[in-house]
Amino acid sequence: MKGKKWLAAAGVLVSLCILAGVVWFWVPVRADTGIYIAADEPIVIFHGGAGEPVVMRTGEGNSKMFQKLRTGDKILVFHDGRMMLSYPAQLNVFFCIRLKKGESSDLPEGVLKSLEEIGWIRGGSFGKGE
Repeated sequence: MKGKKWLAAAGVLVSLCILAGVVWFWVPVRADTGIYIAADEPIVIFHGGAGEPVVMRTGEGNSKMFQKLRTGDKILVFHDGRMMLSYPAQLNVFFCIRLKKGESSDLPEGVLKSLEEIGWIRGGSFGKGE
């Protein structure tokens, strides 16, 4: 009788593992680090700031995850990996965590200026109080 219970429990565990694998395959979740830029819409620069700016899109009501972030903060972003090709590119974000506080001076040179030129951020005192 005990053998049958263990076999049934093992079968359920294997089934759950297979189900989790299928869900993981269909709804991929990826994690990347980057530098946050506070703008009209939240932006991240991946690859330690060497990449192109990416607008972070969230579902309804999830934009609160960006409220405590400031320009220059190093963040960990959980996303679906599907990049929408526009300029700047757009990415669906599930969750975002600040890893380290930063400042706008932590951004690569010229990033803020180029985003201002295409109208994604406002000029002037941007980054000083962000």
